[in-house]
Amino acid sequence: MKNKLQPKIVLLVLSGLFLTGCATTSSLYQWGGYDAMLYQSYKNPEKVAELRKGLELHIEKMETTNQKLAPGLYAELGTLYLQGGEEAKAVEMYTKERNNWPESQGLMDTLITNITKRVKGKAGGKS
Repeated sequence: MKNKLQPKIVLLVLSGLFLTGCATTSSLYQWGGYDAMLYQSYKNPEKVAELRKGLELHIEKMETTNQKLAPGLYAELGTLYLQGGEEAKAVEMYTKERNNWPESQGLMDTLITNITKRVKGKAGGKS
């Protein structure tokens, strides 16, 4: 009985070692601490400027090293620009999001169109 059980135990142990050896902690994308910065900005709204600066630095680093940015980060920075009244920079970020992530095209196009209309409306009201 002992001989029949021994190969099964060895096989079970080897399977366990094999599966844990395949585990990886690397992510498909580098988020640059985005989750922690976002959490801090939710907890303390004064930290939104830190989130914006952190995203700017991370995006610059990723573009400089020709790495693909995680989905949504261009759009997040664009929204921060929009909230700060920088419509042109927001449109630039939304355009980059759309170009890098085609599945976001519908939403990004709508945002860009709405911002463009709003800017034209402001310019038309000043005349």
